[in-house]
Amino acid sequence: MAQRARRTSGGRLPSRARAREEALAAALSVRVPESCDVCVAGGGAAGIAAGIAAAEEGASVCVLERSVACGRTILATGNGRCNFMNAGLCGDDPEWGRYNDPAFVEAACGSGFGDEVLAFFEDCGLAWAREEGGRLYPLSRQASSVREVLLARAARAGVTLAPAREVAAMARTGDGGWVTSFDAGDGVRGRLRSRAAVLAAGGGEQLARDLGLACAPWRPVLCSLRCDAPEGVSLDALDGRRAHVVARLLRDGDEVAVERGEVLFRPYGISGIVTFDLSRRALPGDVVSLDLTGGLGAERARRLARAAGGCAGVLDPRIAGALGPDALDRALDLRLVVRGPAEPERAQVSRGGLACAQFDPATLGARELPGLFACGEALDVDGACGGFNLAWAWASGLRAGRAAASLAAGR
Repeated sequence: MAQRARRTSGGRLPSRARAREEALAAALSVRVPESCDVCVAGGGAAGIAAGIAAAEEGASVCVLERSVACGRTILATGNGRCNFMNAGLCGDDPEWGRYNDPAFVEAACGSGFGDEVLAFFEDCGLAWAREEGGRLYPLSRQASSVREVLLARAARAGVTLAPAREVAAMARTGDGGWVTSFDAGDGVRGRLRSRAAVLAAGGGEQLARDLGLACAPWRPVLCSLRCDAPEGVSLDALDGRRAHVVARLLRDGDEVAVERGEVLFRPYGISGIVTFDLSRRALPGDVVSLDLTGGLGAERARRLARAAGGCAGVLDPRIAGALGPDALDRALDLRLVVRGPAEPERAQVSRGGLACAQFDPATLGARELPGLFACGEALDVDGACGGFNLAWAWASGLRAGRAAASLAAGR
């Protein structure tokens, strides 16, 4: 896993490669203990939260992370600004419907969901600000602020963060504990014994199968959509234009979902937050119907167009030009046929993971495998854009970490 960078003919490393080599050396200098109370597999948002929660309950904790640094995925969230929560999850009536499995999320997190997360970050020393749609960002608008306060709290709690270790296998031991095998690169294999284990990383289908757990395949969601435009409309001509729309997802003529907000046209189809949210439901062959007037209504839109002698008062003139002579009619119901996700490698989250029915929502512990817990993207839970996915990562990580520490202590 941890490949050493190649040197130039003069023996020197390019600056980027040198930085990675130094980061790798620093990661591998962390000593992984032979045993601990709680082993956390995955050092992203959920894994760090789980590690902190377990350690603050008195457990000795080691977090194994395949990347050269823990929490790196946090830095890419919210376009580098980290939309870490949504205010719609606070109060007595959280927006459970923004998740693909609302009943499980509600059972796992309870009505104090968002308030618990904000209290956690208050204790981390993070200040935040609210933006449109209830999106909460660190006051600095820098994702690094979120990562740094988490790493500092983990250090204070005594969590061992061990990057550059890729979990290869997990198995129960004869005494009811767990042993986790991991790769540290260059053929080096390590083993860590623990009383409890927490799965906190997505993409571990083989690991799940080895444990006998049902696992839905991972696929990208919250991503752009590759679409075909109707005859006479060129997506190349629309490339880069934005519109505030009402977007309806249709399947066999039936409405599956409706979203309102901004769409960005690309040569391959559409992008933007509205598209990302539709991507959670969209299947190849579905139709996305865009009302480019933002729900103005056909009658009013046509009256305004007659008054203006054209569409300029209703539509972006560049979009109107690309739509042709019947621009307004097309703009009221522009139908694009979905072909699949576009740029899946840039998707914000993945759908899939361990089937939630196998886990007790009160503890996030595996029903048939005592001592094993799961959180974050390891479970088949995903949410809409706007901070819902990170909120689940924090809340589920805290829940799993505390439950793992409790089991390890024999409580």
